Formats: sequence, structure tokens, C-alpha cells
Amino acid sequence: MKLPPGASLQEHNGQATADITKSGDTIYVTATCDSLQRQIEYYEAAYDNLLIAFDDYRNTVKTADERRTNPVKTVAVVFIAGIIAGVLMAIILTKKLYGKRTK
Repeated sequence: MKLPPGASLQEHNGQATADITKSGDTIYVTATCDSLQRQIEYYEAAYDNLLIAFDDYRNTVKTADERRTNPVKTVAVVFIAGIIAGVLMAIILTKKLYGKRTK
């Protein structure tokens, strides 16, 4: 093929396009296909949407983990509250029982 330096040739065949450029002794050929380009754009958009959804999910899980209480802390608080309630009940019942007998 004889092209003058810096010239280019572009050919279309259906959805395919070929662009041929000559620079010095080097020939560059670039080919594209409309249907492939549409698929690439579709998959890139789907990939971007999945990344966004995954980031949202990760942030939701992280927030849920931060909100979750420590079960050991919960058990300790309930245990201490139970002891305090038991001591108070014992004091109240003791005063009621022994307070009535002494009078």
C-alpha cells in the first residue's frame, strides 16, 4: 500500500472501521467495532455500578458493626444491675420483716 507520509486511510465495513496511518516507515492500524464498543461501555457502566453498590454495602456493614454493643459489656452491666437490685430487695425485705417484729 502506498500512502504519502502523514496520510491516513479510513475504511468502513458494516459496524467495523479500520484507520490506517503511515508515519515514516511505520504503519499504524486502528480497528473498532460499534457493537464491541457498546458492550465495553455496558460492562464498564455495570462495573462502576457494582463498585458503588459494594462500597455502600461495606459502609452499611461497618456502621452496623460500630453500632453493635459488646456482649461482654452487656452481660457485665446486667450482672451488676442484678446484684444491686438483689441487695436493695434484701435490705427492703429485711427492714419490713424485722421492722414489724420489733414494734
